[in-house]
Amino acid sequence: MNRFLCLTCALAVLFLSACGGSKSTSETSPGAPAAAPTGAATAEQVAEQMRGNVKCPATASTQRPAGAPVDDVTGVRPGISWNEAANFVMCDNPLMVVAENTSRGYNINTFGQHIRQGFDGTFAQPRVVKTGQQIMQDMEQQEMQRGENAYIAPLQPGQSRYFVSTMGLPGQEQVLSVAREEYYVDAKQPTVDSVKQALIAKYGNPTRENDGASTYLWWEYDPSGTQITQASPLAGQCSINVSPDAATNLSTACGVTVGALIQASPANPGLAHSLAVNSQNGAQDMAVLKSTQDTLQNGDNARKANELNDASKNASKPTL
Repeated sequence: MNRFLCLTCALAVLFLSACGGSKSTSETSPGAPAAAPTGAATAEQVAEQMRGNVKCPATASTQRPAGAPVDDVTGVRPGISWNEAANFVMCDNPLMVVAENTSRGYNINTFGQHIRQGFDGTFAQPRVVKTGQQIMQDMEQQEMQRGENAYIAPLQPGQSRYFVSTMGLPGQEQVLSVAREEYYVDAKQPTVDSVKQALIAKYGNPTRENDGASTYLWWEYDPSGTQITQASPLAGQCSINVSPDAATNLSTACGVTVGALIQASPANPGLAHSLAVNSQNGAQDMAVLKSTQDTLQNGDNARKANELNDASKNASKPTL
């Protein structure tokens, strides 16, 4: 089975690590500001500056084939383009902004080409101008939190976040996986069962589920689109970690795989505190990775051949 685990990798075994980010580069792309703004600003002002050319409601240029497993998360699904995915993400909320994540990536040789390998979708935060003393105080507080191994929640109630991994030739990057997490607003939390039923209504009966302190559900398919059963040799082999912070694990033996995690409220286990959903398509994603690597390799081989040809005609003769 051709598999690749994401954390650090090589092409038959490619990895994707966690966290970080910088801005998208195309001025006309959604989420790409014309220039880096400065000065104090509200969250709404920051969002307006960063969101760029967003068109809501978002639409995809290609539709999922009839009869294929449902594989989108708020419209974002494997195979759609970077710009389409960014547009879908920002249509989630007027405060949602996207930024290229350069600290997570598939460990392939890009031969000097800049390939956008993923982006984060987060709520815009107010831009605060701080004094040197305030900056030092913030650094000290962060250092203290690290020293105490303090947990810092990635979201506030009512917020959501995304990580979308992408791959392709420069300017042609497409989605490989999409993960979204949402924290529900206090006093407006849905029941765990209602969230579970909403997931089943969208994705169908799950391949597997695990109900406990947290509720996990997985929808797993082989590359032909056939749902994997417990009697299948692939049973349990196509599961994915749901968190946006998790590594991506791809296999050519797996098709569409969707995972969901409903975490209960600490105050009332019948209410949902948060929902995370992740989607990918192992065989399709592996084909995109291989095609990208092969094209880059062929381009570099052609460059070397041209340089050798030019050298045979134009190179200086050695002085002996």
